[in-house]
Amino acid sequence: MNKKPRGFTLENLLEQQLEDKETQLIYDERRFYLQVAHLISDLRSKSGLSQAALAKLAGVSQPLIARLESGDARRTPTFDLISRVLKALGYSMVISVVPKPEAA
Repeated sequence: MNKKPRGFTLENLLEQQLEDKETQLIYDERRFYLQVAHLISDLRSKSGLSQAALAKLAGVSQPLIARLESGDARRTPTFDLISRVLKALGYSMVISVVPKPEAA
């Protein structure tokens, strides 16, 4: 007979923690910058550029590209930096604002 595990699942714990507005704001911000990190890393890889080559095109250092791609929480990138790197990759940044979906 299969019994359900007692206690909280990770999803339950996260849901409970995100009820706090400040925690939700921090979570959303980190998630955004991690999405940017993955996007830039994927676009760079698809373009066949090394981090050093992208850095040269964007006019920044290679370690800065590495930090940007890793989502380093200690150094949050500016929109200017993100835009400059995307431009070097042949893309432009568009920011849109949409209403937050209602909680289900």
